[in-house]
Amino acid sequence: MSDADKLSYLDALPSKRKPSRRLIIGVAVAVVVVATLAALSTLRNPVVARVNMLGMCLEVKGEDVAKSEQGEPLARVLVATPDSTEVQLLLPPPVPRPGDFVPLVADQYKKGNVSYAIDAARWSAEGPL
Repeated sequence: MSDADKLSYLDALPSKRKPSRRLIIGVAVAVVVVATLAALSTLRNPVVARVNMLGMCLEVKGEDVAKSEQGEPLARVLVATPDSTEVQLLLPPPVPRPGDFVPLVADQYKKGNVSYAIDAARWSAEGPL
């Protein structure tokens, strides 16, 4: 067996060296930096107002499209808000009909964006209005 064959055989063997201490510290520092930046980005755009409102169901796009944590079938519904924004929501039973009103919560953020969600407490107590 020639020297070249021996070297190629040794190159094919898996390395049993542990990763260097510098590499481990570098990866740990990178993870901490990314986690810190992610936490700071959520603090830079805080919720400044939370508004309860009613949205009108425009269309039921599909029933039993997903399951909730409790195993209930969810329906995908298109809802119009009072400011004429159309929002798709996943709603647990009962499924509203077009024209029914759905209780919503709108979170308004410092940078001006708005996030809409179902008002779960009112939805479970009252259902569609």
